[in-house]
Amino acid sequence: MDDVRRTLSRERRFAARAVRHPRVIATRAKRIVSARTLYLERNHDTDKTLMLVGSGRSGSTWLGEILVEIFACRMIFEPLHRHRVPLARAVPWGYFAEPGDSDPDLAAVMGRIVSGRVRGWATDIYNTRRFPRRRLVKDIRATNLLPWLHARFPEVPIVYLLRHPVPAAWSATELGWDPSLGEFLGQRRLVDGPLAPWREVIAGHDAGGDIFESHVLRWCLENVVPIGWLAPGSVHVVFYEDLVEDPAGELRRLARYLERFTAGGWAFDPATPLALDRRSQADWRRPPALPSGRGIESWLAAVPARRVTGAVALVKEFGLDRLYDASPRPRVGPDEVLIGGQRPPQAEVPGSGSESSNSR
Repeated sequence: MDDVRRTLSRERRFAARAVRHPRVIATRAKRIVSARTLYLERNHDTDKTLMLVGSGRSGSTWLGEILVEIFACRMIFEPLHRHRVPLARAVPWGYFAEPGDSDPDLAAVMGRIVSGRVRGWATDIYNTRRFPRRRLVKDIRATNLLPWLHARFPEVPIVYLLRHPVPAAWSATELGWDPSLGEFLGQRRLVDGPLAPWREVIAGHDAGGDIFESHVLRWCLENVVPIGWLAPGSVHVVFYEDLVEDPAGELRRLARYLERFTAGGWAFDPATPLALDRRSQADWRRPPALPSGRGIESWLAAVPARRVTGAVALVKEFGLDRLYDASPRPRVGPDEVLIGGQRPPQAEVPGSGSESSNSR
């Protein structure tokens, strides 16, 4: 009933706008007949789904567009955006469930998403395929669900994208994004479970009110769980920085991973020519920031040194400085990221002076 009321309210607003600006009628008509609305998807087998998950502002839309070009598939965009997708209304950002949990409500939501049985203006905003045979599910809110998803849908290949927390958080801050920490910290199962070692760290930083720092904290909260709970090789880890500097090499790595998923037909030739220098539809800069080695380092000049120092110190408190420090590139290889189905590393004891020995 609430959905009906919202729809009627939206249509009344549109009618009022159309009276003042008749051109919006033509715009809506184009959208109605576009592939965003008018498409037919007949195969709902879950092995026809490829998942792409990573933090916000990590380059996931750019990588998603590349994957859509490779596989000529439908893109399901951010299906866990609870404020835009009614199906996900009860799923907060960073929702956590242990592998093997039944959680029937979550299973119902994710079952519909993974089988492609979700559609709407928000999820199909970037779809270009009229008759898709496969689908890419791209989401920035599902990182803490990765262990559960891998256990629940082992037939679904998963790409886990990571980017340095400083440029990701700085970009989100520039865009005015809400860090949405309350959605994480309101989950008792998450806070009393995998995040329990960092209660004091979280409380100290959450009380600060600094938006940039809050985005860095969120990056930690949404990555420490999958990194600590997933076994090496269980999902395919990609560093944004590697993708920018060596896209051909990263596509070869992806092709080797996808060879394991023959039932879904995800094999591809990594030598196929692609428009890798495309501008992502999520790139808000004018002119766009073109992917390049120089682009990876550009945030060093944009972000004040003291903010970088503070961000790296926070990342270290979660033990994630073995991945990233104040330099622009990751410190380890992608195959060294996941630490083997263990609990996430314990918070560092103050004064211990321990330093990560990982280098790249």
